[in-house]
Amino acid sequence: MRRIVFSMAAVGMALALTATVALAAVTWHSGPTVTFNGTTSVTATGNGSGFGNQPAVATLTVNASVTYTCQNKGGAQAPGQNPVDATSSGSQDLGNADHNGRGTINLTVSFTPAATVPGKSIGCPNGNWTGVNPVSSGITGATLVITQGGTTIWNMFYDNPNN
Repeated sequence: MRRIVFSMAAVGMALALTATVALAAVTWHSGPTVTFNGTTSVTATGNGSGFGNQPAVATLTVNASVTYTCQNKGGAQAPGQNPVDATSSGSQDLGNADHNGRGTINLTVSFTPAATVPGKSIGCPNGNWTGVNPVSSGITGATLVITQGGTTIWNMFYDNPNN
């Protein structure tokens, strides 16, 4: 009985190590590269192999800072006190549906600030105020995360060189 348990444990460990090695075998032929397109969008590109037939997903999140004007219910306005951090994101299947193990990223995410935000989040006097008239200072950075089979195989933050 002990031999069977030890044998099963050894097989389980071997399978776990094989799965880890298989996921770590991605070779990038180009990229992944993140390009900042002015102040409103970011594009991630890349081409890799070694994905096998496991689905892989790229998620690109862009970060920006936005300043709002406080406006009360009577329409009176005052400058907001705190710029707020804002994000926008998008995801793409790497397209390895043909099961040859190749995957391609071509994902663009645009940033548009929310038209209004709760006044308390930007330093307005109380909850009766709303943040309006957003002014974005542009995209400050982006994070590209690639996952496969529930495992993160790429996670990189990119600073916007234009800021």
